[in-house]
Amino acid sequence: MDTALAGRHCCLQPTSLQSWFVQSQVLSVCKPRCSVPFKVTATLSASSVTLNVGRRQLLAGFAAMTAGANQLESNLQPASETEMQSSIIPADLNYASSGPFRVARLPRIEHTCHKLFPQCLGTQCLLRLDIFCPKGGSSFGAAPPYPLAIFTGGFLVGSGAYVSYAERLASWGYVTVLYDKAETAVDNLDDVISVKFIQEIMDWCGSHPVVSRVSDFSRVYLCGHSRGGKLSVLAAAVDPRVVALCLLDPVDNTVWAPLGPGYPSAIQALKLLGSKQTIEGTAGVPLALVGSGLGGDCAPKAANFRLFYEACTAPSWMVSVEQAGHFQFLDKQSSMQRAVCAQGRLPDYSVRQLSQAVMVAWAQATIPLNRDGSEQVRTRSMATRTCLKPSLQRLC
Repeated sequence: MDTALAGRHCCLQPTSLQSWFVQSQVLSVCKPRCSVPFKVTATLSASSVTLNVGRRQLLAGFAAMTAGANQLESNLQPASETEMQSSIIPADLNYASSGPFRVARLPRIEHTCHKLFPQCLGTQCLLRLDIFCPKGGSSFGAAPPYPLAIFTGGFLVGSGAYVSYAERLASWGYVTVLYDKAETAVDNLDDVISVKFIQEIMDWCGSHPVVSRVSDFSRVYLCGHSRGGKLSVLAAAVDPRVVALCLLDPVDNTVWAPLGPGYPSAIQALKLLGSKQTIEGTAGVPLALVGSGLGGDCAPKAANFRLFYEACTAPSWMVSVEQAGHFQFLDKQSSMQRAVCAQGRLPDYSVRQLSQAVMVAWAQATIPLNRDGSEQVRTRSMATRTCLKPSLQRLC
């Protein structure tokens, strides 16, 4: 028998966390003391969790979070009609489902990072990129450039395991990049050079004749799973273009990648992000986290998402899925991944659904889209407006 649970969109005290989605063991907290960014209604069954994540509460909730509000009851009110009208996306859509944009996927692109030589050599300098573009925004007043999102996968996990995340972000109005590096278990790239790859992708998006036309590469949303979450934090610490973060079961330094040259700590970097000035001039890089309660050796307690949350001094939101394993965030697990890391009671699809709802809600709260004709739309040179391949231009 299904059980419907409606979650109050306020920050819960530790003593009441046990009652928060107790049957599905999904915990949600935020800081400063504030309202959680959206109201969640979950329908639980033996095999799945059906989410409805509303937009109206999001607009009021995140405003309270960034202001560091202390009065909970005042934060329980939905956003006003004026606030809702200022948002481009219709108010009745659900973050736990696909957004109103159509999604166009560009053919895979190979890019050699010449600027990183000799830190990378030969094929190690090669990136393989998949770009997902939103289409059809003009029907409800949205216009390019759309914010740029870059999703970084876990160690030696191919980008194909995260396609549903890229498609979901693009369906909500974010030009999203997935990428693969040329590395192996015995010939891997350290964290410092891996962060430079992320920065190289930002630069590349700003110079590519197609991507530069549709993406706002000055407002970047970094998302990552496992080691990719760590790399996203390290990139945010050194690049002012990063204005928000969403991490899925991130892992910091472990016995497999101990603290040392080439392998700095993302948890230490997070302690400084609360006072970082972004390219927009705002202080701090807001952080959303979704973590697994069954990380085990794949996401050790001494390096897992809870420590990321504790270290963060910027506005942050943590969701813990107690009955999820480290690799249940993937679109498809290999038999090896299932054997190595624990598997929770929740099906993989439900873990992804929850994670993608958090990822999209945080993006909408922290990096809103441009209106058609908005003064935020950047002026580009004629060189960047010229498309070398008209067939690619039509995709976006």
